[in-house]
Amino acid sequence: MWEQYPADATLPPLVADLTLRDDARSKATANQLTTEVREANLLAEDVFAGVYDTGDGKRVTVFGTTGFRLSPEADAEDEMTRLTDTYRLDPSEPVETGVRGRHARCAKGHTDGGVVVCTSVDHGSITTAVFTRLSVDDSARLLEVLRGQIVTNG
Repeated sequence: MWEQYPADATLPPLVADLTLRDDARSKATANQLTTEVREANLLAEDVFAGVYDTGDGKRVTVFGTTGFRLSPEADAEDEMTRLTDTYRLDPSEPVETGVRGRHARCAKGHTDGGVVVCTSVDHGSITTAVFTRLSVDDSARLLEVLRGQIVTNG
């Protein structure tokens, strides 16, 4: 638990084959998500959001918070519940993280031509992403890569 908290978050310009978008629409999306995430996590220490894409049109919108979390498993379930109406999610399924104290869940969504939403929560942060044009398994793997580049534990 204490190796996961405190945590800091910074959105790098490149993660794997993803590039952080810097256009007005992407910034507006990130600002809106930052507001929504802050409202849903009043005790968060820091909030982050950004839109990444690849040259072949895959898009990943990532958002989350840092701050102490007592129940990562319940928080992962709560995050997926919070996003169910927005993305018209199927029931979420747990995803193995291989990290003690970190819990992840993913679900298929039915907006914008189909998305996958995954969240990864430990005792120091929550990282959630919306993926286009990726399978659930690929989305879960990419979320862990993103989380590893965005969140640093202190």
